[in-house]
Formats: sequence, C-alpha cells, structure tokens
Amino acid sequence: MLRYLLAIFFLSIASAVSAQGLKIYGRITTSKLEPIAFVSVQLKELRTGTVTKEDGTFELYVEGGQYNLVVSMIGYKTRQLGIVVEKDYQQNIILEEDDSHLEEVIVKAKVRDRAEEVVRSVIQNKEKIQATAGAYSAKVYIKAVQQDSLTRKNKNQKNSNVLTGDEDLNGMAMTEISLKMDFESANRTKEERYGVKKIGDPSRLFYLTTTDGIFNFYDNLIKVPAISATPFLSPISYSGLIAYKFKTIKIERIGGHKIYTISVKPRQMSNATVDGEIVVMDSAFVLMETHFTFPKYHLPEYDYFQIDQQYSYVQNKSWLLSRQEFTYYSKSNRQRLSGHTVATFSDYELNKQFAKRYFGPEVSATAQSAYQKDSLFWQTVRTEPLTPKEIRFIQYRDSMYRVSHTKDYLDSVDRYINKITWKKMGFTGQSFYNREKERTWHLPPAVSLIEPFAFGGPRLRGYFFYSKIYPSRKNLSLYSSLSYGLRNNDVNGNFHLVRTYNPFNRGFYRVTAGRDFKFIFEGDAYINLIKRNNYYLNNYFGIGQGLELVNGLFLFTDIDITLRRSVSKYKTGSLIDSVFIQKPDQNRAVAFDPYNAVYGKVRLQYTPKQRYLREPKEKVILGSVWPTFYVTLRKGLPSILNSQVNFDYLELGMEQQLNLGLLGNTRYTVKTGSFINQRKLQLIDYQFQRKGDPFLYMNPDEAFQSLDSTFPLFKRFYQGHLVHELNGALLNKIPLLKKLQLREVAGAGFLLAPERYLRYAEVFTGVERVFKWPFNPLTKFKIGAYVVGSVANKFSNPIRFKVGLTTWDIERNKWH
Repeated sequence: MLRYLLAIFFLSIASAVSAQGLKIYGRITTSKLEPIAFVSVQLKELRTGTVTKEDGTFELYVEGGQYNLVVSMIGYKTRQLGIVVEKDYQQNIILEEDDSHLEEVIVKAKVRDRAEEVVRSVIQNKEKIQATAGAYSAKVYIKAVQQDSLTRKNKNQKNSNVLTGDEDLNGMAMTEISLKMDFESANRTKEERYGVKKIGDPSRLFYLTTTDGIFNFYDNLIKVPAISATPFLSPISYSGLIAYKFKTIKIERIGGHKIYTISVKPRQMSNATVDGEIVVMDSAFVLMETHFTFPKYHLPEYDYFQIDQQYSYVQNKSWLLSRQEFTYYSKSNRQRLSGHTVATFSDYELNKQFAKRYFGPEVSATAQSAYQKDSLFWQTVRTEPLTPKEIRFIQYRDSMYRVSHTKDYLDSVDRYINKITWKKMGFTGQSFYNREKERTWHLPPAVSLIEPFAFGGPRLRGYFFYSKIYPSRKNLSLYSSLSYGLRNNDVNGNFHLVRTYNPFNRGFYRVTAGRDFKFIFEGDAYINLIKRNNYYLNNYFGIGQGLELVNGLFLFTDIDITLRRSVSKYKTGSLIDSVFIQKPDQNRAVAFDPYNAVYGKVRLQYTPKQRYLREPKEKVILGSVWPTFYVTLRKGLPSILNSQVNFDYLELGMEQQLNLGLLGNTRYTVKTGSFINQRKLQLIDYQFQRKGDPFLYMNPDEAFQSLDSTFPLFKRFYQGHLVHELNGALLNKIPLLKKLQLREVAGAGFLLAPERYLRYAEVFTGVERVFKWPFNPLTKFKIGAYVVGSVANKFSNPIRFKVGLTTWDIERNKWH
C-alpha cells in the first residue's frame, strides 16, 4: 500500500513540472524585500497564470515569444511588464502599497464583521508604526522557569498523588537575565548582558537571549529558527488576509477608543500558520496584544508552544513591545517537561544612530561579572515579580547549596559515587571520583568485557575513561582500551587524549596511539564491511590540533604514523563465515607485505560573517548566511620512519544550509578532488566512492543511494549532494494527509568521474514521520520511506525503495 501511495505522490510532483516549454520565474517582494504570498501573476496574452507561494516565488511555462506579465494583489499597485522570452526568464518584482485600493475594499467590507477591515487598516499602517521608533535600544529582563511536572508518589502511598515537603521543587530550573538590546533591523541586533543567574539545569529553557528570535507580527514572515526551521506566515500581512479567517469576538471602549479583540484562524491553503487572537485599537490601528499558538507539526522539540505579547505607547510616540510571555512543553507517556518564560522591555531610547560597523558578527556579549551579581542587583532590575513557588525554589536551592557544599556532605557524595556495588560492576560501570583533584575515572561493566563478533573471533575487552572540566572551561578527556583475542592469542588496544586549551577560539590538540583492526574502506556499504577482505591490522600514533585563527577561519593540522600489517594468517570462525558470507573460500583477508606510512594533513575552512555569542570563557557559534568554504591537503610523507607512501591529495569544497521560508530547508555540499602526486599510493589510501546499500537509506549528505559498486578515483572528480526538507509544504495542504503528519523530503546528487568515463546523477524523494521515545519527551526520531531513481552512462539502476532512521540532536537543534 505504501508503495502505491508513494508512486501516486511522486507522479503528482512529476506532473507539476512536466510541462513543455520555457520557464518564467521569479520572486515578488515588498519594498523591504519581504516575500508576498498569494499574489496573482497572469500572462495577458494567454489568459493563464498562477499565484505566488508562501516565499513569494512563482513559475510559469510558455513557448518563446513576447508577453505582458500582469502582477496584482489587494493592497498593492498592479504592475504590468513587457517581456521577451527566448530562454528561461527570471523576473523579480517589487510591489508598492496602494492605499486608495485598500480603502475601496474597506468600504465594501463594512456590511460584514469589521474584523477583516480592522486587520487591513493595521496592515496599511504597519510601516508607519515601525518607522516612528526607528533604530532603538531597550533594557530587557528575562525570567525563565521550567517545572518537571512528572508526579512523584510517596512510596508508602502508591495510589496517592499528594506531594510531600519540597518534592515539587526537585524538577525545577530557573534563570534570570538582565541585558541591554540594540536593534536596527532583524539582521542588525546586538545585546550586552549585565546579569545572569542560573539555578538548576537551564539547558531546556527557551529564550535566554533575544537572539533566539524576533516575534514581530508586523513582518510578513515570523522566522524563529530556535523553535522551528520553518517560518510562519503572519496574519498582519496582505498574504495573511488570504491565509487566515478573522472574526470579532469582543469590542470594548477605553478612553474614547474602541478596542477590538479579533479571533485569527488559519485556512487550509497555507502550511505554516498560527492560531489565536489579536487586540487592536481603532483610529491608531496598532497591535495592543497578540496571543498565538504555533502548530505542533512544525515544532521538533515541543508539543505545545504559545506566545502572548503586550504593547505600550512609548514616549507618546511609538507603540512597542513591553512584555512577551512564552508557554511551552514536551510530553511523553510518563513525563512532561514544561517551561514558562517572561521577557519585559523598558527604558526605550528611540531613533538612535548607530555607527556603521556597530553591528557585526558578535551579537551578544556577557562578562564574567554578570554571573556574580548579588540579590540587591536583582531586586533593582527585576520587573517581573517572583511567584511564591519561585521564591520558595530559590530559598530551597540556597539552603541545598549551603548543605551540599559542606565537607561532610561532599565526603558522603564521594563515598556513594566510589562505593563498589554488584550493579555498578555488572551493568553500569564503576566510577571513582577525587574531589580535591577534580578528576573522575570510569571502569567498564562486566557485560561489556566480551566482544563476541570481532575479526578473528571473540575477544576479551576492557577500557577506562577519564575526564576533567576546569573552571576556565578548558577540559581534558582520555580514553584507553585493551583487548585479547581468544582464538589468535593476540593483544590490541588504543589510547586517545583530547585537550581543549582555548575554549573561546576552539583551540585543542589530540594524541592517539594503538593497535587495532581497520577497514580498507571504512565508508563502504554495510554488505561489504562484514567481508574478511576488507580488514587489515593497523598500529598507529598520531597528533593533531585545531584553532580558530580569526572569526570563522579554522585551521586543522594532523600528523599520523601507521604500521600496517596483513591479517591473512589470522584464524577466523568458519561458522560465522558460512552464515554471513556465501563463498568463504573466495573471501580471505588480503595478503600484503608489511609497510610503514606517515601522513600529514592540513584543512583550512572559512565561514564569512559567522555570528556568535561571547560568553566569559567560551564562544557560542550561531552560524552564517554564507556557505563554508574549505580546502584540504593530505600528503603521504616518504622516507620518514621508512614510510612507504608518497602522494598528495587536494580537495576543495563548500557546504551550506539554507532556509527557504515556508517552502522548507535546503542543505548542499559540493566538492572536487584529485591526487596531484601518486608516486607511491597504497590501496588503503585510495579515494573511494561507496556502493549504495540495497534497502537502507544512507546519509544523503555524503553517499549516493544507487551506485552499483564501490570503486576508487585517482584523477579529478566532481561530486555534489543536495537535500531539501519541505516540512509538509505540499501534504499539509491536503486535509486528509495533513492528519497523518507526514513530511516530504527530496534530494539529488551527481558524480562526474572523467577517468572512468562516468556521469552519474540521482534524485530521490520520500515521506517521513516523526515519533517520540515513550520515556523521554525530548528524544525524537524520524522513520522514512524513500524512492530513488538514477541515471548513468555506464550502468542502469532500476527505481529503488528504501527505509531510513534519523534521530533528533537536542544539543545542536537539528536532525542527525
């Protein structure tokens, strides 16, 4: 059944783009370059046309010739352009507002509910509203609180939900922040934090910085990447008049003005819409309040998200945001993590003149002194009163801090952590903590001491892990393991040390050493990784370092020494071979003479205009609208320690993630590489292209889904991957399919390998569904079904159906 649904879906997509002829395309925006959705685009001569998508783009297919393009939208002046189409023709258009046309529509609307008329007046007035403030500064106070609402029952009262003592405070976290925000436009903001107070674990709290999002409903699109990759269509826009239904639910008269409370409900035609109410004052036609919930479908981390805003008249000049409140939660079968954040804005300074270079890549700065403010400071800046429960929580944590930092308590914690128990030794591993030296050792549990399916048969394996994070945010981690092969009586092991010495510039170094089995091509298809002829024995030692030289420019260098040995004489399990390998006699480890190899590697990558937050001891990178460019040189160094390699491999590329508004998100990678020098190139150093797995959907950013084999490339090749996540932009407009909460994904890839006379291209598309782990509301994953088609000049692959699994990375706020 799924195959038929997918086939219908893919055919519908194909039919939409199968029209013959030349393409007229472009984007329609306001004078502020904001996209306008649902604009009518007509060809006067053919009496045919289309409407723009939510991101303002349009496409028309015609034969060559001369046409008049007519563009019209309520609230804007109609434009007519003469164009001559001889090839694909791009025409971007900026529409000007038309006040007279708007007033004409208002007159016609007076016989009905005035809700839409009032909204139209706000839209007409919004540029004037925002212009009165100009660039400005404001003081912002943020209070964010999280309550784990999982009910904890008294062990002696199994059927009771009554909380005892301070049990209701155990899952809480709270953060208070005082800052100054400078604002010129959505892309030109800066904040300086004067005070930061964190109690408990604040990692799941939202809006601890104004850079998390600007919820300005006067904009056509609400872009909040901190909660959703998909922007939302604002009701306060001409496109919103088409995408939403408005209804007056209350009219009040205050101080000679009528105050309208208007219900805002989405229609079916748009994908990413909000639901709620707005409060508008007549005559001034300004927003006084907004109350909106965001659709669960587009929130990967939340099951519910609501925003409430209040606006105030500042300096008798401009209506500006004075308070906004966020309510959000994630839930599973047994747990619910809820959060509540309030941000207040005060002491506005309007129409400020900022220096040309004032707004740069650093969008937020926090000094160490901000974390050391006393209670008097917070009493002075706190504009939102604490609730009785929050006061009790602070007192509770203060008392817990005093108790938990006594020597007797800390010693008891150490004794508990270091106590040897059968559960720790058997299943979880045993830790030993030294508080005075601030170090932790961890030993493996008994269940991990046997490695049953290693090359050459079962192995006994042990390891330990050591880590330390210093108050300066510098850190050190060490991992080491040792294993013994029962069938071949051999010993392997490894040592891996990483030291971060400069948290702000991401400076680190590494030292590695060991002896272990390795794959000739580690990225091969899964079906090939279990074959014996893909293994060799590697003895190695390496050092490396990385550092950000200037903002966005990173340098990584590595030197590795390897002593490679064949494992052709190792004994392997005949039973395992017979089960997993069809012809074990033809699948033996590759026999080769032992040799040494020394490698050097340099990688330089640069992301222009990289934005970041400056913390006292580290730097938080936010990304950039520009792609990341990189160049990598890998060199085989001959003669050193009798090294038997001599080659130079150079690779250049770029990668980027793009937010295309309501149409979804695109990411791509493009690279080219070649061996400049191949004087002495070993098999393991070949540059391989990976065979596609039969049924599993592989990482589309790195691998091709339908290559017929794994093969090496020595001369210059060109390779690219593109993935576009539509986030329901098509299926959400079909009421029946919208209830299934499916997400569309599509992509493509190409490979040009002149040395093999190979030209390969593939496209794929599929549907994905997000699921939640039942015991953790923050852990989510996607299961997808995909179809892949490919074309090549040297082989033919039929259409393939695949399945895949993708997990949500809550630390990086993206699918991984």
